[in-house]
Amino acid sequence: MYITIDHASKTIKNKQVLRDVSAGFERGRIYGVVGPNGSGKTMLLRAICGFIRLDAGTVTMNGEPVVFNRKLPDSVGVIIENPGFVLSETGMQNLKYLAGINKDFDQEETERLLRLFDLLDHADAKVKSYSLGMRQKLAIVQALMEHQHLIVLDEPTNGLDQESVAMFLEEMRRQRDRGATVIIASHHFDELNQIADYCYTMRDGVLRAED
Repeated sequence: MYITIDHASKTIKNKQVLRDVSAGFERGRIYGVVGPNGSGKTMLLRAICGFIRLDAGTVTMNGEPVVFNRKLPDSVGVIIENPGFVLSETGMQNLKYLAGINKDFDQEETERLLRLFDLLDHADAKVKSYSLGMRQKLAIVQALMEHQHLIVLDEPTNGLDQESVAMFLEEMRRQRDRGATVIIASHHFDELNQIADYCYTMRDGVLRAED
């Protein structure tokens, strides 16, 4: 199993946001996590990425432990909550900076993704001039541009029009076909149902596999 969550629990401000969660995620699959706002979806993704310290339980990736605030065992592309871009810089400058952290900027792949999401002509414009939908699409590009092995996306279609949603869904299939593991949290079951190999539901911090 590529990613294993074993009896993970987390309480924040007297609210248990993860309740004894256990799950496994294999390579080359798309997983959906469906649930209403406040159900624990975002906290589950944070746990997978090592962004929170669990009260109990463990997460392993590629056989290695995921540790809070430490470098992850594998390459991960992430959108969790609002994308954090430098608004006074251009879209391309932001992407180059983010890719530079891992010294892995692929000009050809980045331009392919920008073109796919109709951003290539806006790549040299400052992000502060972008609409909400354009910023969301830029966030998707940064989560995919380094050929990451794991892609973790929280409500990735927020702010996207119907055409962009269709392009996003098709790109997720492409990412799966190249061997990436994709985990998407959303309250849009109809979208996830089109592409997910497996779906989980989440409510009150409890994760359940869909039949």
